[in-house]
Amino acid sequence: MSEKVYEVKLITRQWDRQRGLTETEHVFPTLDALFSACLNLTHRDLIERLAIRGQDANGKERTLNFVFQSVTAGPR
Repeated sequence: MSEKVYEVKLITRQWDRQRGLTETEHVFPTLDALFSACLNLTHRDLIERLAIRGQDANGKERTLNFVFQSVTAGPR
């Protein structure tokens, strides 16, 4: 059995003076879809977390979590 990706979740944050800090979850079926979406993020989207869910070579379900430290967002 080979490794397989089932789902990729990208959590972004945006800062807005009226709404404050908000998180948005984006779900992608493949790493290629994630790559394409990341190329089209706006300058206001800060990548916060990435979770890749799939299975390892033994068929066991695995999740890889990546956490990023966001920069300080403020008025220009």
